[in-house]
Amino acid sequence: MNRLLLLALVLTLAGCTAARIQQPERLPSFEGFAKTGDGWTLSMFRVPPQETGAAHQGQPVVLVHGTGTNRFTFMLEGSDLATYLSQEGFDVWVAELRGTRTSSPPDSATWAQGAWNVDSMASQDVPAILDHIKAATGREGVYWVGHSLGGLLGYAAVQTPLKSRIRGVITLGAPVAFTHGTDAVARMSTFPGIKAKRGRFPMRALSQLSKGGLGIAPDGQLVHLLMNADNLDVDAAAAFATQGTEDISTGLLQQYGGWFEGGRMKSADGSRDWLEGMATVDTPLLVLAGTVDQIAPAWSVRPAYDRAGSSDKTFMKLGRGWGQREEYGHADLLVGDWAFEEVFPTLRDWLAGRAGGAGGGVPSEAP
Repeated sequence: MNRLLLLALVLTLAGCTAARIQQPERLPSFEGFAKTGDGWTLSMFRVPPQETGAAHQGQPVVLVHGTGTNRFTFMLEGSDLATYLSQEGFDVWVAELRGTRTSSPPDSATWAQGAWNVDSMASQDVPAILDHIKAATGREGVYWVGHSLGGLLGYAAVQTPLKSRIRGVITLGAPVAFTHGTDAVARMSTFPGIKAKRGRFPMRALSQLSKGGLGIAPDGQLVHLLMNADNLDVDAAAAFATQGTEDISTGLLQQYGGWFEGGRMKSADGSRDWLEGMATVDTPLLVLAGTVDQIAPAWSVRPAYDRAGSSDKTFMKLGRGWGQREEYGHADLLVGDWAFEEVFPTLRDWLAGRAGGAGGGVPSEAP
């Protein structure tokens, strides 16, 4: 797609943001609503444990999606981490953050403004999710698995009193350092509407347009940014574009812009440096990065591991040089062709090794 056509399409889509789903309780695996202190209602999905006899039977694991995505990061047919972990005996919860189409704001003005960001999600969504799971299960502790933004929220949470309620954190493609950007991100930053002051960037509509060209240009600009096209077949990529994408609030985009300018993950007002705060973290960590991830290159992910004060911490790259069949990008860390065989078992072993009361599961550090 040439740049002039892309420009025209994005300008056309600027006012075509996705409508909310009016009755999320009718969706498969819907469990209930988590209520935040500032008036948002968040949809929670649950896949109960299916395997019996495991030492970790019923241990809650919450899966949290990234920017511009939703529960289908973990529930896409053919690459369904939620079902995989439930079959291993875990009580799996999938949270949808504020701004997804299944969430409800306190009022229409909040939705139209689009001012929510990482700070509001960390201070409001995270405790609401943890409180909801505790109320439903009676269990105080959970394991937190986050992709991209979901991983960053896990890092933020274990730097607060909430850390006593999080037994371990797994992150996939969660960048914390931004000393230099990738070419793909630089190109995306020039898209019309990406620096709007209010509202939401129409990521969902843009992904729908990209879906139509997957068979012709499977490594187009947007696809290349989000995933390694060699690690995700056209049908799977189209399914994810249809089901798994969401619009992005301008509040998030503005905060990310500040990170790119300042080089690190901070609160919007600059008062809190979450990267620096990793030194205070003693929660077990598993940090994964894709070798060709254009959104979260391994060099931007690793500093969270390097700075963490945890004695139990692991950093792993996923790609051919580290034993995988294919190089891993961003979304394909969870929905890639080989994720079921190459990524999911690593997550399972790490969780089982800790939730079951035993150490180990994966080495303390991969190359």
